[in-house]
Amino acid sequence: MQATVESSSTGHQHAAVAAIGLALVVIGGSMFNILPLLTAGAADKLGFTAPQAGVMSSILTVASGLSALLAGFWVRSLSWPRTAAAALAGMCLCLVIALGVHRYWAFALMQGAAAFFASAAFSLGMTIISDGHESTRSFGAAISAQAAYQIAALWAGPWLLRLSGLNGVLALLALPAALGILLSPFLPAHGRPISLAARRGLLRPPTLLAFTGFAIFFVGAGAYWTYIELMGQAQGISSRAIADCVALSVAAGIPGGLLASTQRRRLGTLPPLALAGCLMLIAALLLGMTRGVFAFGAAGILYYFAWCYSLAYQLTLVNAVDATGRAVALTGACAFFGSAAGAALVAPFVSPRDFQAVVWLVAIAAGLSVGMYALASLIQERGVTAGAR
Repeated sequence: MQATVESSSTGHQHAAVAAIGLALVVIGGSMFNILPLLTAGAADKLGFTAPQAGVMSSILTVASGLSALLAGFWVRSLSWPRTAAAALAGMCLCLVIALGVHRYWAFALMQGAAAFFASAAFSLGMTIISDGHESTRSFGAAISAQAAYQIAALWAGPWLLRLSGLNGVLALLALPAALGILLSPFLPAHGRPISLAARRGLLRPPTLLAFTGFAIFFVGAGAYWTYIELMGQAQGISSRAIADCVALSVAAGIPGGLLASTQRRRLGTLPPLALAGCLMLIAALLLGMTRGVFAFGAAGILYYFAWCYSLAYQLTLVNAVDATGRAVALTGACAFFGSAAGAALVAPFVSPRDFQAVVWLVAIAAGLSVGMYALASLIQERGVTAGAR
């Protein structure tokens, strides 16, 4: 009886820690998830030019990527409660300072600093989730929660901009960070124990291949979401219809993440990744071979559903082939830098009426990513089999 009570208590503790990890993921990802609202607000309310808004976006993205890269070095060594509190406090402080600083470079640097701290919180949250017994379930829930937050924030953002200017949007970001600090003392000091030998295995072939697959995936995703509105305009679709299609596409990510969370690993890891890759190929074909609002919207819904569904399994596979416990924290860097590379790769090959380069890159990235994961899984399985002999 006592063992049952202790087991139940431990289960509740694990659930509470996972919930805090999920909160860190949502709060930490908020800066990047509502980046279009920040850049549009800065241009509209602060008078920044389009190039200035673009540079600010780049500063924020690079700062987020560098923070995720550094997280791989500290996420298993520093105290989780203190690090969580420091990251959230840094994010909140930078946003509060930005409330009264509206000169271009000062404001842009404050946004970059806030994004740096936010990305640290995000990386820690993802690592906390990866330590769970059923990580796919938690990853799927976290991805759905991010999509839901993104939809709510993008819906409320224009209203906040009209009511209180850009400061209302900054407060929307700062308040959850401030509240999140109150949760940090309930985190364990560290995560699951990692042996000294295992800590040195981050650059093993399976892990490197998984990182490559993750980065390639976001090369395609970055190209898709950079040019999707321009592709709609090239088809003669109205701005309002494009906005509605994009909103529906983002909403489709919620059931995608929830399906992965519910399904977990009943079908393994590679079959869901292959299915998601096929859906992305279909989305690319819809964009490249058909025209009209229906095809455009269907392509977006399919792509974002597959994106969020796939992402839970990508993170699960990265976590499975990694013995160091640090790889999941580094996936954020792969995502940020991969997205930036995708947008840049197709830039020389697109024109106001021709976006076939985007379609090709989306299709190739979807296939190559799955191939990298299959190879990583195969090498990992062979290594385990060889070690058991």
